[in-house]
Amino acid sequence: MKLNSNKMRSSIKLATTIFAVVLLSSCYGNEYSRLFAVEKNGLYGYTNAKGDTVIDCVYPLVYTDIITHIGFVADSTGLIKCFNHKGTYLFEVFKYDNGPDYPSEGLFRIVGKDGLIGFADTKGNLVIPPRYKFAYPFTSGKAKVTDTGTLMMDSQDIDRHEYWQSGKYKWYFISHKKK
Repeated sequence: MKLNSNKMRSSIKLATTIFAVVLLSSCYGNEYSRLFAVEKNGLYGYTNAKGDTVIDCVYPLVYTDIITHIGFVADSTGLIKCFNHKGTYLFEVFKYDNGPDYPSEGLFRIVGKDGLIGFADTKGNLVIPPRYKFAYPFTSGKAKVTDTGTLMMDSQDIDRHEYWQSGKYKWYFISHKKK
């Protein structure tokens, strides 16, 4: 009976160890699929776990220390760019509160080459292509958008705030929910 008890304990220890290894590896992912911020001569870029440069050190600011899915950098003109974990540039990100737009309902605003606004998810997938002159974040499954209007500033001092002015009936709502 004692032999069976020892075999049982060994089996439980082995099963627990295997479970722990699987759990830890799924939590932390493969370190070779992550990029790490590095600084060179006051500019930032990213390397992989082997130390190979994946994104050149040409950016004055990084918003993401370790890229597991997507990361954000600011270029010398202040534009916020999004890269994936392979070092591929994805799109420009809408600037909000001096940084990248905050995700709301899993989506954040992006800016197309023509300055129009769209939405991407937190994995870097394009969900709604840039086509709106301005868009607010999603709330309760809807985002307020417009195809017309003008960017306005409430003052010219350092504490100025920008806002979008479009006619009363020129705003409408879109949904990100699949129908």
